Amino acid sequence: MKSNNFKENIIPALVLVCICLVVTLALAGTYSVANPVIEKNQQKAADEARMKVLPEGDSFTQYDGKLVAGVDDCYIAVNKAGMAITSEYKGFGGAVKVMVGIDADGKITGVEVTEHAETPGLGTKAMTLEYLKQYMGVAAASGGHINDDANIDAITGATITSNAVYCSIGEALAQFKECGGVK
Repeated sequence: MKSNNFKENIIPALVLVCICLVVTLALAGTYSVANPVIEKNQQKAADEARMKVLPEGDSFTQYDGKLVAGVDDCYIAVNKAGMAITSEYKGFGGAVKVMVGIDADGKITGVEVTEHAETPGLGTKAMTLEYLKQYMGVAAASGGHINDDANIDAITGATITSNAVYCSIGEALAQFKECGGVK
């Protein structure tokens, strides 16, 4: 009776444990081979996104100093052409993440909204290339609210989203100053 119980309960459990060990080792092996390739591709995609807002940049290294409130990350171009800074500010539908390119002179070279949950067709008008072009060459934001800056226009009916983009850009410019420019 005991040998029958052993065959019915213990052997299947041992077989399952062995299968789990083999699968775990196979997954670990696959991860160790694939992970460096995945990280390299992610770095390349991130650098390409940064080069969209800072075309003169070649590759980027992460700034490891203090980040200004609202700034998610800051990368400095290896060739010292400028910085690519990602910041966020609360919009109508949630956080609006913006990547801003700032050249070595402190002027904006490009702006791209990378993440948002704004109203399609209304709030998203503040994310079009046509709207974002007004920030090109800007070196300072007045701070506060977009309505306080006579040089930047808000989208009618989407002031909250326009302000989120504006304030995100202001945070990026503040980060550039915090870094002391490109060194």
